[in-house]
Amino acid sequence: MLGRLEIQNYGLIARAGVEFAQGATIFTGETGSGKTMLLGALDFALGARAAPDAVRRGARGAVVTISFEPNDSLRARLEADGFELDPGEEASIVREITQAGRSSVRVNGRPSTAGYVRDIGDAIAELVGQHEAQRLLSPAYHLELLDRFAGDSALALRAAVSAAYARAQAAAQSLERLTGDERDARERYDEALFVVREIEDARLDPAQLEQLRERRAYLDNVERIAVALEAAHEALTSNESAATQGLGTAAAALTGIAKFGEGLREMAQRAGTLQTEAAELGADVARELDSTEFDPGELEAINSRLALVERLQRRYGGNIDEVIERARRARATVEEFENRDGLLEQLRSEAQVATRELESLAQSLTKARQKAASALGKRVIAEFSEIALDSGRFEVDLQRLERVGALGADRVEFLFAANAGETARPIARVASGGELSRVLLALVVALARSRNSFEALIFDEIDAGIGGATATAVGARIGELARQGQVVCVTHLAQIATWADRHYVLDKVERGGETTITVRELDGRKEREGEIARMLSGETHDVALRHARALLKTAKIT
Repeated sequence: MLGRLEIQNYGLIARAGVEFAQGATIFTGETGSGKTMLLGALDFALGARAAPDAVRRGARGAVVTISFEPNDSLRARLEADGFELDPGEEASIVREITQAGRSSVRVNGRPSTAGYVRDIGDAIAELVGQHEAQRLLSPAYHLELLDRFAGDSALALRAAVSAAYARAQAAAQSLERLTGDERDARERYDEALFVVREIEDARLDPAQLEQLRERRAYLDNVERIAVALEAAHEALTSNESAATQGLGTAAAALTGIAKFGEGLREMAQRAGTLQTEAAELGADVARELDSTEFDPGELEAINSRLALVERLQRRYGGNIDEVIERARRARATVEEFENRDGLLEQLRSEAQVATRELESLAQSLTKARQKAASALGKRVIAEFSEIALDSGRFEVDLQRLERVGALGADRVEFLFAANAGETARPIARVASGGELSRVLLALVVALARSRNSFEALIFDEIDAGIGGATATAVGARIGELARQGQVVCVTHLAQIATWADRHYVLDKVERGGETTITVRELDGRKEREGEIARMLSGETHDVALRHARALLKTAKIT
């Protein structure tokens, strides 16, 4: 159940707070006053993508916070996912977005993601937007609604069918590829075999390549290296001013006076260490000098090896790792062709198993849909009497497809007739705008009741295209729903607004060249009467006020 919505700098709303009623919370206001923007903020808090103009102009970012009382299953899930609550504590979602488009989400004070919030959003509230009625024109949406009505077991079957279809498709594609044109297969094999032999014969090693390049650089500069080594050896050991001799003299001199102070002893030790290191360095230089010689054969072999590696890189990839990967793929092609008969048998078996599994799951899903189709039709017709469609007919037409697809083997289409004696036909061809809105309301109620209980139902202008007695009937139906659970509704119709347990009015205010949307709750009978009268006639004269009082009395909101 929704608790409180707080909005800061979202769209044209600088700051607003809404306390949701346990029953019906209604939002009204003039056309363009921002009612849909307020629901957009709520949808944003529940994980929806932010609109391009989500952040109020001049603000650094927008923040929307929604608090709610989770049901037992959602509370358990939140705890399992690391968002646990104390007993009786409300849950909360805080969604922020900066002017630069960076967003963040916190669930119960802990960092989360918009994807996670979308995942749990259906357990918090169900938003039925203005576009939902238009979606009723699409049979694909009919299939989605039927599966939702059929329940969790049907949705699980639907997901299983989708996964089985993917497996069957993959097996069929592998089989088709392997049983393709023999000449093409032989050409691919010959090409892959050449690649394997050329690359594998080279015995590539990424570490060896670097060593070869280093050794080639050494041999290319061997004369320079020898001259430098000889000069270093002479400076260290071979002439009268050699480093080792000078350091030895220094060490002897300092040793003679070391007993006269700690600092002198330390310098004597350092001089001795330096002499030893200089002598060891001289010996290392001498050994390196002795081993320094130019071998034309070695250099030729290195150049040949590097030329081979570089040719393979140009042909098969930018680096050795890519060349080795190319060889691995070619080896797989070779082995596939050479094991062709065994693989064909294996793939045929896998394809058959995958197809049988898919058909079995699809058959189970069809049975679940058939059962749900009959029940959904009855529940929707039962709602028609509540929303001024007493003579209406509604059927769920379920047709078996020739082939099983990712969503099963069924085509679903809703059939509708508004008047007695008419043949039910596809709803997209016969329903008016107002009839679509009412059929959608009936479907939403049927879906909610299929779950035995429902969380918040949010209607964004469910009243499109209706008025008069029909509007009164729809208002009464929403009022009845609000006695069973939480309902939030944006409306232009007074007949719906009269059923509000909490009634908010949105106003668009312009000051100093800046437009702001304000949200205020109506307080007391007179304010409610005035807003209902305005919705009825655009004014608050006596006739409109009397009509408003009558409507409120009917809804028992006085």
